[in-house]
Amino acid sequence: MKAVFKFLRYAADYKGLIFGNFIFNFFYIVFNLISLLMIMPVLKILFGKAEETNEIKSSTYGVGDWFSHVYRDFLDWFSDLAKGEPFQALAYLSIGLVIVTLFKNVSRYTAMNFMVLIRNKSIRKMRLDIYEKCLKLPIAYFNNERKGDLISRMSNDIKEIEFALMVSLEALYFQPLNIIIFMIALVVLSAKLTLYILLFLPLTAIIIGLIGRSLRRKSTKNQQLLGRVMSSFEETLGGIRIIKAFNASKYFYSRYEKQDQEYTRNNISVQRRYDLSSPVSETVGISVSALLLWLGGSMVFRGELDPEFFLGYFAIFSQLIPPFKAFSNALYAAQKGMASLERIQELVTAPVVVEDPQQPDTPVFNVGLELKNVSFEYHSEAKVIKNINIDVKKGQTVALVGPSGAGKTTLTDLIARFYDVSDGAILLDGKDIRKFTQEGLRDLIGVVSQESILFNDTVRNNIALGLPELTQREVEEAAKAAYAHDFIMSFENGYDTEIGERGGKLSGGQKQRLSIARALLKNPEILILDEATSALDSQSEKAVQKALELLMKDRTSIVIAHRLSTVMHADKIVVLDQGEVIETGTHKELIANQKLYHKLIQLQELKA
Repeated sequence: MKAVFKFLRYAADYKGLIFGNFIFNFFYIVFNLISLLMIMPVLKILFGKAEETNEIKSSTYGVGDWFSHVYRDFLDWFSDLAKGEPFQALAYLSIGLVIVTLFKNVSRYTAMNFMVLIRNKSIRKMRLDIYEKCLKLPIAYFNNERKGDLISRMSNDIKEIEFALMVSLEALYFQPLNIIIFMIALVVLSAKLTLYILLFLPLTAIIIGLIGRSLRRKSTKNQQLLGRVMSSFEETLGGIRIIKAFNASKYFYSRYEKQDQEYTRNNISVQRRYDLSSPVSETVGISVSALLLWLGGSMVFRGELDPEFFLGYFAIFSQLIPPFKAFSNALYAAQKGMASLERIQELVTAPVVVEDPQQPDTPVFNVGLELKNVSFEYHSEAKVIKNINIDVKKGQTVALVGPSGAGKTTLTDLIARFYDVSDGAILLDGKDIRKFTQEGLRDLIGVVSQESILFNDTVRNNIALGLPELTQREVEEAAKAAYAHDFIMSFENGYDTEIGERGGKLSGGQKQRLSIARALLKNPEILILDEATSALDSQSEKAVQKALELLMKDRTSIVIAHRLSTVMHADKIVVLDQGEVIETGTHKELIANQKLYHKLIQLQELKA
């Protein structure tokens, strides 16, 4: 039951809907019981003999003695109403049965409508919580997680939880309420027979518990394996061009086939255990029914119980089996869903390492940016940034150069607070940037990266990202400044053109110019350019470089470049190697030093 209560926390905000579901389920159970009790007078009319007056001794009924008298009084009243005509009495009973059944099913339908609202609202809230948490989590989290696994949590795990939430609600009150009311009716009809039924409940509970625990373990592994399969598929779609170019289709198929086979085997095991719940419950139920038939029949033969009472008792008991079966299935489903819930909880409760201060300062950029004794490490690994000191005055262009893996991109990520420094501090006008909110800090920063990150939306919405209130004229002016307006207008729908996933309908140069237009429209105080032209051909680079020069004008710019010809005119060049600052100075000063920068220049000249 612990699993059930964990699911119910997600429905806690909808107490009114839960109450409505409870009330109409209660009406449904009561009307269902009444419809079954109406069988007894029908049986009495059909098979009883009016002249028979002998009654069963009241002592044999025990708790049900008062019910026996009430029932007989009702039967006498009903006989008078029917004026001794059995056909008329049967007609009245049939009409009454239809009316009761109508009320019963209307109540159940209304209860299920409340359940639909509870399920969908609760799952929507969960999806929004997951999405919001993904937006808050640091970039480091996504570097360590597979995209396919995260997508699997948002889709397959959520689907499992949705079903588990529904059955958990029913397991909490609908099925128990059903069982309790029917058990009361059975006790009233015959306490002795009911006692025999209760003796089998502990055995049933033990069987359900053993299967449930096994199911939960298997389900946890199942969702993990499905995440791997989804990751492999997502990775294949993203790299299909390279896979084909290198004739690696057989290798990737073989790898995927092995992962899918492992998932399939485990999934078969999970489904077998889940499907076992139904036959086990039914077998136990039929076994009890057989015992009940023998015991009850014996009591009728001995004159301890009226035949119609026993047949009514048996009819009610037969309706008690489905709730028990549904309750056990609900517990299995909750255990199965617990694996998915734990994976969701793992994501939702993941620590947000980069947090905003409770009383933030307002960021102001009038003087400059300073990196003071900055060091950084990923998850207690070796430091990738070591005791770096860099002073960037407002309006300066500072270039970060060095071999791959020197820590250039990591350094700019620290400035934008995608990560927080492990040691030291980054100061903006003398204030630690950790005293600002991330949103406030990033309002001052614009980023143009080597890989143009665009979204499956219109050209306009990609340029005006995060600024939906901007006018069409402002968007067009930014596009013109980025030398993008002409090619945008060549599209059939102009600025309303859908550019496809990750801008797949555009060339590299077009995508980069849209990224520059986006940065221009934001009008940032600090501009970070991370290899903004390195992936472009000469013609595209020339167009993008012109746009970048306009973007960098009168701004504080931090430029990462491997192509050193693009940063020769920077106010300051910082040379990094293995996370440390090796040299700092202008182009001429660094050439004169005859150190790493000079070697890099020579290598690029030789390649040219």
